[in-house]
Amino acid sequence: MSLYAYDIYSGYIEDTLNVLGSRDMTLVERYARLGDFSQHSLGLPSELMEGCADAINELIMDPPETLTTPAQAIAMLVIMRDAGQRRFRIITDGRHDDRLAPVFAHLNHPEYCSDFIHSAIANYTSPCADVDWGFLDVNQVEALLLDAMGDDSFKVTKTAVIAGRLSHMARPDAEHALIDVGIETQNSISHNIDYLILGSKGTGGTKHDKVQNLKDSGRKITVLDEAGFDKLLLSPKRPPEDWNSQTKENFEELVRSLRHIWAFDLDLYCMSFRYDEEENSI
Repeated sequence: MSLYAYDIYSGYIEDTLNVLGSRDMTLVERYARLGDFSQHSLGLPSELMEGCADAINELIMDPPETLTTPAQAIAMLVIMRDAGQRRFRIITDGRHDDRLAPVFAHLNHPEYCSDFIHSAIANYTSPCADVDWGFLDVNQVEALLLDAMGDDSFKVTKTAVIAGRLSHMARPDAEHALIDVGIETQNSISHNIDYLILGSKGTGGTKHDKVQNLKDSGRKITVLDEAGFDKLLLSPKRPPEDWNSQTKENFEELVRSLRHIWAFDLDLYCMSFRYDEEENSI
């Protein structure tokens, strides 16, 4: 049985494009060194790595007009992996390019699923059945977020302050979770914050008093308890109750990723490939 991985990344596709044809020997050396790391990080079977180093050299020094070999496709994956950060991963028993189809359908754009899995980066499509990639453009991201969020409030980046201690999450983890959905964090109260999150451990009294003074002067700030904080991390548009837990999680992960890349002006792309579960994935 062949397993496949669908890796969703946030980053700058432009970073990948700047590498291709750059004729920078330091980049050739860099990606040659990263080959083994990328193989383990992605979980690529060893046989797919054959010729990868030569293909990296080709793509950087003298890229062809179209990619024609599996080695070139793997070299593209190695470069793309380095250009971003993995948001989430789906492992399937064989190619299942429709695994995210219900998620896109629920966001009223089922046609975007194909683009996300099978669209060219610049003019480069994958020549290899075991490797593919795709991405969403900014207009597609906006359309999906309008449906998920219910309005265009996501277009203005929000800032949150945590007061007190959360009972179920360490502060660094809570701050990371907020950044994951595109909400910036800071430690002190100021007029530009949008949320005050009150942990159940410790009163956060001083910060709460300062926020109340700002609210009294007309500043709109939302005060949330821990339940409100948890809800803030979820898509306002809820997944259907009859979905299985994995599809619900895929939906939440995709919406979180969309919120994150919009707030921080990143790209969202998907890399799909034959996956070796015996590799030491990082």
